[in-house]
Amino acid sequence: MNAASSTAPPVLLPSHQHRLRRASLVFSSLVLKPRPPLSISSSLFGHRRRRGPPDPKSSSHDRNLEVAIDPSAIAARASATAGRLRRSSEERLRRFLSAGEEAYHDLRTSVRVDRSRNRVVFSCRESSLLFVSNLFLWSFVAILAARALVWLGLGFRSRWRFGDWAVIKRDRSLGGREVVVGRSFRGRDWNKKSFTVSRSPLSPVRGTELKTVENVAKIRREKQEKLPEWWPDSIPAPVIAAGKQDYQREVDRLVRAILDYRMSGKDYRYDDIIQLREICKVSGARASFETANARDSFYRASVDFVLNSCSRAIIPSDKPQIGGEDVRQFIAGLAVNIGLTNSRAITLVSAAVAARTRSCFLQCWALEVQGKRTEALEELLKICLIHRTFPPEEHSAEMEMVGSGLKRHLTIEQRKHLLSLYKETCGADDHRSIVEALGLER
Repeated sequence: MNAASSTAPPVLLPSHQHRLRRASLVFSSLVLKPRPPLSISSSLFGHRRRRGPPDPKSSSHDRNLEVAIDPSAIAARASATAGRLRRSSEERLRRFLSAGEEAYHDLRTSVRVDRSRNRVVFSCRESSLLFVSNLFLWSFVAILAARALVWLGLGFRSRWRFGDWAVIKRDRSLGGREVVVGRSFRGRDWNKKSFTVSRSPLSPVRGTELKTVENVAKIRREKQEKLPEWWPDSIPAPVIAAGKQDYQREVDRLVRAILDYRMSGKDYRYDDIIQLREICKVSGARASFETANARDSFYRASVDFVLNSCSRAIIPSDKPQIGGEDVRQFIAGLAVNIGLTNSRAITLVSAAVAARTRSCFLQCWALEVQGKRTEALEELLKICLIHRTFPPEEHSAEMEMVGSGLKRHLTIEQRKHLLSLYKETCGADDHRSIVEALGLER
């Protein structure tokens, strides 16, 4: 009986059974629960339960903070999440493609003609209509979202970019050169008030607005009054004051003859240009053209005539003349006679000088390649005479365009060779405009 009693399992009370069950649960949770990739432990949490004054010796140990990061676990979770997203995306894509294929095949045979009843029957599955409607709807939403993102991107860029930004346009009158036509201030608009104009015409003008208007008017006035050095300061007054109406009728008749001769497909005659200038110079009459295009065309022909006269000068030191008048005075007075502004006339003359410079350089190089040195030097002499009469301004847009055009046709060694030939031909003249025209300023 003793042996039986010794081998029999002990009898546990209900309280002991409850404690064993809790211990087994805690042990299983400690064993089976995975370790988190990031854990933070601190001794502060454990000592909050203590009551009483803190120990100064253990104050330094109570504030220890431990951070444990497991990169492998984080990488594993990230890869698992990415794998799930990839698999779900592939599954959705396969479903979308299969649904689209089914809708395509279904809609191909959805329309049939019933000849017995003379009607057209449309029949398809509900899933096909649902696919088409969803495709149209989500395409519309995607387009709206893309436009909204673009609008927000442009708005943030214009709002958060500080500083002033130049507004650059291409001016065809300057040969296509990019010029600054204004400035836009973005970001901090600290000086935007100085450029605002009052909306009400009866409100008083503030000091900053008045100053800005005066500055703009001054800049425009200076720009208009800025003329090249070769432009004459004044135009002589007409000689004859009486009988102006007869001279005006003669000028009108001559203008009609010039236009009719041009409409027949022929070039302008230099005699007509000289005659028109002489009549207007003597009487003060004005020539009126039907359109601005016709007037500019006539003036371009006159500028070509003047440049030809300059390039035919026998002695370089002599000033070329037309009809007993200096060519500069002739071309400036003709602009006044036909009602052309000074700025427009100067632009046309500068453009003609640039075009003649480019053509002479190319012709000079072609003759140099053929071994005709004398003819090549004559072309350079023409450029020399033209630039002496109408010297281009420093860093002009026209010479910049000539240099960029010659770079496409001639190498830098060839252009340097042309510069050396020009120096030998024209001597100790100022070669600044020629260096700019050849693109060798750098």
